[in-house]
Amino acid sequence: MNSYYVELRYFVPGTERDGLDRHSDAVMEALLVEPNLIDPDVGVNFGTGAMDVCAVIEAEDEPAALRLALVAIRSAVHHAGSATPGWDAAPRQIASRVRPAEMVDL
Repeated sequence: MNSYYVELRYFVPGTERDGLDRHSDAVMEALLVEPNLIDPDVGVNFGTGAMDVCAVIEAEDEPAALRLALVAIRSAVHHAGSATPGWDAAPRQIASRVRPAEMVDL
C-alpha cells in the first residue's frame, strides 16, 4: 500500500453563507469518522459554493486512491444530510488531484 494525498472540489448549489458554513461543519465531522481517510480537512469558498476536501488515503495506486476518496467523501456528504446529484459522473464533474503523500508538506 502507498499513501496518497487527495484533493476534491465539489459545489454546493443555492446555499447561503450560513447554510454552507453548517454544511462544511457537518461534512468535517462526518469525514473524521470515515475509516479510509487520514487527517481530512475542508475548505469553503463562500462566494462560489465550492467545497474543498483533502485527506491522505492508503491505496494500491492513484486511481484506487481517487475511487476510495470519492466513496468516503460522498458518504460524509450524505451523513451531513446533503445529496450528491451527478456524483456518479465524477471525477469528470468533480475537480480532483491525487499525488503521493510524500510530495506534500503535511
